[in-house]
Amino acid sequence: MRWRARLLAGVLGLAACAGAPASRVRVRVPPVTAPVDAVFVAAQEPRPSEDLGPEILLPMQPAVDEEVARVGDLVLRKSDAYSRLLTADPKLALSAIDLLVFDVLVARHAQQFGIRVSSERVEELAGAEEQQLRKQVQTELGNEMTFSDYLWRIFGMREADWRRALRLRTAQRLYQGYVIRYLGLREDRVQVRYLVNKDPKVVQEAVDKAKAGADFGTLALRWSEDSYRRDGGLLPMFGRGFPHPVAETAFRLKRGEVSAPFEQKVGDQTRWFAVFCLDRLDGREVPFLEVREELDRDLQNRPLAPIETSAYTLRWRGKLERPPEPKVEESKEPAKER
Repeated sequence: MRWRARLLAGVLGLAACAGAPASRVRVRVPPVTAPVDAVFVAAQEPRPSEDLGPEILLPMQPAVDEEVARVGDLVLRKSDAYSRLLTADPKLALSAIDLLVFDVLVARHAQQFGIRVSSERVEELAGAEEQQLRKQVQTELGNEMTFSDYLWRIFGMREADWRRALRLRTAQRLYQGYVIRYLGLREDRVQVRYLVNKDPKVVQEAVDKAKAGADFGTLALRWSEDSYRRDGGLLPMFGRGFPHPVAETAFRLKRGEVSAPFEQKVGDQTRWFAVFCLDRLDGREVPFLEVREELDRDLQNRPLAPIETSAYTLRWRGKLERPPEPKVEESKEPAKER
């Protein structure tokens, strides 16, 4: 049913906009049918791709509770869909709210610092993603179905609408990456590996081995009791105020230095940590345009990690004021005498 296809498209959109890396999904084509007494109203067209200002991250104004479907003489609206989603899948509904808050924060910072995506970069990234999907559909479905038919079956969208939506989502993701990495670039930053264990003796042994020359990443992989152990305890580069138990200690270390074991409260439990400093960088007060290409390369090589988006939201939620209104310079010409 088309409402299921739209829900699937919405879920995929949430994951994409949050910066999750694209993963290969096996192509499956369900039959699309609708009950004869149900009339579905076309979704609102995506915003024009020509307008790529930060406002594309904000809800469209004025907010209108639009009709989305009709069953007989009963009209169903967007608010009904959200209310139903809230009871059927509260976590998904709340995730959508969190994403809206996140996007508003990103838009405000983009406006404040003059951050703007280029249409050329959006076209480049969206075009690459489209070609990847086309190749995947061709490989798995061959001549069984055209690409347009696949988009209609899976997303309930015509190809032109899907392409506009893809470019809009690409621009939104680009704003998210630009803002988070640009704000980070302006601050003093540190990158570390860490190890956590409930036994202080294990942590002390790891510290002793690291000081003797052992690779800290290997030690973390072996002994750390944390999901980041798979990456050798590696955290993305972060600034002061980063919401993590090792952040304060990390900024007291020099490059190549390992901390002594220290105790931290994690939830209702106490854990022991050790931190190894990989690198330290000083903040740079530079305009966005001077570092945009650098940020493009950085995001290409190292996409945003969920911990970065979470840290950004935790830090700025409720703290960011509306950007100041642009100042209108007064005329410097002498006033004419009347």
